[in-house]
Amino acid sequence: MPTREPPKLTGRRCQCCGCGEYFNGERGFDRHRVGVHGVNRRCLTVAEMLALGLFCNSAGFWAMTRLDSAGRARIRPAQASPAPLPLPEALAPDSRLPAGAP
Repeated sequence: MPTREPPKLTGRRCQCCGCGEYFNGERGFDRHRVGVHGVNRRCLTVAEMLALGLFCNSAGFWAMTRLDSAGRARIRPAQASPAPLPLPEALAPDSRLPAGAP
C-alpha cells in the first residue's frame, strides 16, 4: 500500500510535534493542547477535538470552523493591493516636527 504524501505546510498551517496531527492554523492547534505546562500538558484525542468543534478538512488539516462561500469570499486575498493613502504633512516620514513648526 503506497504511503500518503504529508500535507504541505504553508502560511499559518502547522503540525503538532506531540501527536503528529496537522492544523489549518494556530487557533486550532492551540485549542487541541490542554493542561498545565510541565505538569499534565497533552494533546486532545480525535474524539475530544470533534467534541470541541474541530473538524478535519479534505486536505487533512484540523480546522476550527467551516466557511460558506460568503465567508471564503471575505477572507480571499485581494487581487490587487489598493494604492497607499497619502501621509498627511504632519506625519511626513522625513520630519520629526509637525508641519509648520519652527
